Amino acid sequence: MDRVWDVIVVGAGAAGLACSVAAAEAGASVLLLERGRSLGGTTMYSVGSMTAAGTSLQRRAGIEDDTEQLIEDMWGYPDAGLSGDAPDLRRLYAEESGPTLEWLVRHGVQFTLPNIEPPHRVARMHNVIPGSRSYITRLEEAARAAGVHVVLSTEVRELVLEDGEVRGAVVAGPAGTSTVLARRGVVLATGDFSGNSGMRQQHLPEAAAAALPINPEALGTGHQLAAQAGGELVAMDRLFGPQLRFGPPPRRGWLDRLPTWRWLCAIEGAVVRRVPASALRPVVKSLLVTHMSPTDSLFRSGAVLVDRDGVRFGLEEDPARELSARPGSTGYIIMDESVAKTFDREPNFISTAPGIAFAYFTDYRRGRPDLVTTSDTVEDLASRLGMGTDQLVSSVRSSGLRGPFVAMGPVHSMLTVTEGAVRVDQSLEVQRPDGQPVRGLFAIGAVGQGGMLLKGHGHHIGWAMTSGRVLGVRLAARPLDGRTTGSLSEEEAA
Repeated sequence: MDRVWDVIVVGAGAAGLACSVAAAEAGASVLLLERGRSLGGTTMYSVGSMTAAGTSLQRRAGIEDDTEQLIEDMWGYPDAGLSGDAPDLRRLYAEESGPTLEWLVRHGVQFTLPNIEPPHRVARMHNVIPGSRSYITRLEEAARAAGVHVVLSTEVRELVLEDGEVRGAVVAGPAGTSTVLARRGVVLATGDFSGNSGMRQQHLPEAAAAALPINPEALGTGHQLAAQAGGELVAMDRLFGPQLRFGPPPRRGWLDRLPTWRWLCAIEGAVVRRVPASALRPVVKSLLVTHMSPTDSLFRSGAVLVDRDGVRFGLEEDPARELSARPGSTGYIIMDESVAKTFDREPNFISTAPGIAFAYFTDYRRGRPDLVTTSDTVEDLASRLGMGTDQLVSSVRSSGLRGPFVAMGPVHSMLTVTEGAVRVDQSLEVQRPDGQPVRGLFAIGAVGQGGMLLKGHGHHIGWAMTSGRVLGVRLAARPLDGRTTGSLSEEEAA
């Protein structure tokens, strides 16, 4: 690696890639550092929805939309505590989300026509084709073409500070430890902290702290680096979850195995935007039963939740939180055939991605047979699941269920993302508790939410892409003040 760069970006998920590409395309020299062995971050675990307003795809569908409506609707989620959380950042997202989606389209990312998700008043949820891998593939191509220097398996040990300004970073990788400097800024794009057990226990409620992370590599590194440099952490106890989530399939589904060749994605995009939704239902349901979560309505209809030993441990009033307290945060949903049949037709679905499609019991039985176990007796069901017979018999007896029986699982109590982040201003520069900036240090994506809470589909990816693109353009245009040079002090060199 060269010693001096215009911009150093830490973390190569959606936000880090977007920032790196935007900065490099605007003429900056960019070093992109990724602790893992591949690009993608938590984005790779998502379905890939992006919520944006004022897009060409909305106009193509005859939808009129604007910034003010998006802001109002984002604050419309019930019981989310969003109002007034970080109005400047929410406005930045609303104003720049549409241009960001168009920027992604120009880089070859394909989307469906937008879908609606209440409380949004119009369709704004754009779904990537064929999946979230497309974001990473297209942005990686753009990064290479723009000259971004990507370094994998390399972590930032500490930030280099001089007179309170962040000038660079001490990094460690396969080639050893070195110090790199940034003329225009260091950007933290390291995601959330859901994979860091210590930070979960320190900041989150007990049930959330015990839940399993979707991305175990989301270690909160950027939060820690920012705090060490004097940055303030905000809303660290906030999150939406945990949620019940089925385990992954034994092998990747065919949609996940599709190549992300640019020409193939373009064909897929053209087909999806033109073919009636009914013709695509089998494809969509294949995706849903792979990625989605079971609805709590199952329990209101008589199903019960047991742990992996067969013990019913709660009243299913908040099943994900109840399950997080059990060994491994893992269990099974037990029902009888009458409940299963209830969830095999409208309006009772097992999983949903709003505006796309619903997955019913038959969809799971066909698409994810590894998640469905049936038996005429509780004793045989216990044997098939490897549970204690007495425990499961007692659990079923307390529920009033009658055979034949159905078990769905394993199901886990999981955290998708945490909402706590580093405080940033509208320029996305990290702020100290006294409101003064940590000069030269910026944060984007999940680590840079700045107290803004994001509930609903498509907002986290939308903010990651938007904050990354906007900051990349700004940093490339940021004037040099002469403070950062290629020479290091003796202390820094040591």
